[in-house]
This record gives sequence, structure tokens and C-alpha cells, in this order.
Amino acid sequence: MKQQYEQRVLATKRRIYSAFIHLMQEKAIHQISISELCRLADINRSTFYHHFGSQYDVLAELTDDFLAQLEERLQNVSPYDQEGVQRRVELCLDYAMENRTLTLLLMRNTVGTDFAQRLFSLPRIEMLLSEKLSDVEIEEERRARISFVTYGSYQLLQEWLNAPDPVRTEEETALILKLARRIC
Repeated sequence: MKQQYEQRVLATKRRIYSAFIHLMQEKAIHQISISELCRLADINRSTFYHHFGSQYDVLAELTDDFLAQLEERLQNVSPYDQEGVQRRVELCLDYAMENRTLTLLLMRNTVGTDFAQRLFSLPRIEMLLSEKLSDVEIEEERRARISFVTYGSYQLLQEWLNAPDPVRTEEETALILKLARRIC
């Protein structure tokens, strides 16, 4: 009985996610009404409110799930050697490309820089940046370099995902790492 309930909840959430992603492709999150989301997901409002408080909660859950799955992919790659660094960046880019539509929607529709900050503060990514900049003694300079690498890489990722014919993952990885090394 409990398993049946969990399967129904999962199916309902998938319909809500699918409808939400569809609507986000057409308009900004603040323009999405709960009524149209429910209509497209073929659920009633009380069902929606049973699972979420607003469209922003749907976005937050999608973001959390996206980042958790990415972190899971990075778990088995060593952060301590050059090959591991390259592999981690490739895994991030592969995951972003496999989930291209969702990645771009999350990049475009979060408030402020929340998604970028959360993406680059994943433990394995944050650890890598901190290690590379451990010899920078001035804290403000270290933070400035991390911001520069973070948001520069984020912009490159967005441009790469938006390209009609993006270069191979390995090429984009090489570019990002080359530029990051110059700064770090």
C-alpha cells in the first residue's frame, strides 16, 4: 500500500515537473500561474498544494534534484590529480548536455546567482578551487579569483549549451581548465 502511494506521488510530481519545464520554456517563472500549471499537468490545485507551496518550490526541488544527481556523478572521481580534475569537469559538462533543456532553464530562471553559487559550491568543485588557491594569502583576492573562475566558467557553460553546434565536451573542458589555470 505504501509503495503504491509513493508511486502515485512520484507520477504526480513527474507530471508537475514536465508541465513546469514546458511552461518555463515559454515564460519566466514569475509569469507561470498555478492554474495553468495544474491544467497542463492535469491535476487539481489541491493536489499541487499538497506537494508544493508555489511554482518557486517546484523550481527549488528541480534544482535540488539536478545538483544531487550531479554530485552523485562526481563522487567516484579523485579530486587530487590532474586527470581527476579534467574528468570531473567533463562529467559536469556531460551531465549539463544530457540535461540541456533543464540546465538552461535552471540557469535562466533562478533568482539572482543562486544556481551558479550552488553549482560551484558542490563539495568536490569547491574543494578543487580552494586547493588551487591555497597559496593566495589575501582573502579578498582569493574570493575575487574564485568568483572570476566561477562566473566565467558559468558563462562559458551557458554559451556552450546555447550553441547550435556545440564543440565536443573534451574541447570545452580543455578551454575552461586552460582559462581557470591562468587565474588560479
